[in-house]
Amino acid sequence: MGSFNTYGKTSKEYGCGKNIWLSVSGVHRCGGRIDLTGFSAGDVIPAGSMCTLDVMGGTIKIVKASDIGTEAGKTAPGLIKGLLYNDVYVEDGTDYATGAVVYHGEVFADRLDETVPATVMAVLPQIVFVNEVSA
Repeated sequence: MGSFNTYGKTSKEYGCGKNIWLSVSGVHRCGGRIDLTGFSAGDVIPAGSMCTLDVMGGTIKIVKASDIGTEAGKTAPGLIKGLLYNDVYVEDGTDYATGAVVYHGEVFADRLDETVPATVMAVLPQIVFVNEVSA
């Protein structure tokens, strides 16, 4: 069974998500297959999720803010290569989904599902985090 998240011509329509990108100037060309460990059918991986990207293996790993750190078992901030471009729906009956990783652009920080830690923002200098609501 094909997935609308995979390369091919299968498509489905769902309700609209929220637009998090003000502009996108650079996306890693290779994209990749998303590691779905920890996700179940029916989950939505939100656009703007932090990503590691193994270019040679073509694998994207989604990283939560709570998984960022320098201690054992955590993902070092320097391994984050960008933010997920689109929402990705984990479809029932498929064991993979694909995504694109943005490394250059402007993102509405207050629309993201998770706050990106300052340590990650520091390693993504080409992504500008814009707040719509001033404090």
